[in-house]
Amino acid sequence: MRPPRYPSSPVGFVLGVDLLHILPLEGATFLCPADMTDPRTSQRILEVLPGGRADVILSDMAPNATGFRDLDHDRLISLCLTLLSMTPDILQPRGTLLCKTWAGSQSHRLQRRLTEEFQNVRIIKPEASRKESSEVYFLATQYQGRKGAVKQ
Repeated sequence: MRPPRYPSSPVGFVLGVDLLHILPLEGATFLCPADMTDPRTSQRILEVLPGGRADVILSDMAPNATGFRDLDHDRLISLCLTLLSMTPDILQPRGTLLCKTWAGSQSHRLQRRLTEEFQNVRIIKPEASRKESSEVYFLATQYQGRKGAVKQ
């Protein structure tokens, strides 16, 4: 049974990108397998997005865990920074980025980069996340591009 539609409800386009195969889901489009570290993935995203831009980028990416906390943290920060490098091409002005990371020694690098490109940046720890987990999300809103960058 379909949920009821309300005229005031927002309507959007949902695009999922994953390394693994994802079963079809009504109302969503998937690019998989696709690797966010591959520059061709960014091009594929642009080809699929209506209007070529997204209002929101939500990232739940994580590298395969090695069991070495610092290495896993560094690899996740690297993935987040790779995603952030795609935002000028993919994210609408005033758009939002929600990016999962694990708290650690390199979190400040990601936070600094986010504050260069977004008006508001804050750290969120979802209630559903276990207290002992280092999982946190950076919520960055009002995308404005890199401060000091030349606007096209």
